[in-house]
Amino acid sequence: MIFKKYEFDDRDDWELVRDTLYKDGELIEQIAAIHEIGQICFDYNEEGECTDLSTHYAVDMLLNEDMMSLNQYEVYPNPDGVHIFAGCAELYLKTFCEVNPESDYCKNEDIS
Repeated sequence: MIFKKYEFDDRDDWELVRDTLYKDGELIEQIAAIHEIGQICFDYNEEGECTDLSTHYAVDMLLNEDMMSLNQYEVYPNPDGVHIFAGCAELYLKTFCEVNPESDYCKNEDIS
C-alpha cells in the first residue's frame, strides 16, 4: 500500500482527475481509498477565522500501486499536523522519506 498526497490547482481540476479514478461508480483497482481535504488553511486569527487559505485543492490517496498519471500533482508536506489515514502514518512517512531522505523526519527511521 502507498500513501500519497496530491494538490490540484482548484476543485474543478480535481474533479476532472477524479472522474478518471472511478469505473462503474467504483474506485479503479489501483486505488484503495480517497480522502478529499479541500482547501487548506495555513493560519488563523484570534477569533479562529482562516486568514491564509490555500487556493489549491488537497486530496490524499491510499494506492494499491503507483499511478504515473498522478505524479504531476504529488506534494510532500512535512509529516506532522497533516491528515493521516488511520493506522497509516508510517506509510506516508515512507513516501515522504523516499523523496526527502535528508529530512530530519527521516533520520534514524527504518523506511524499508
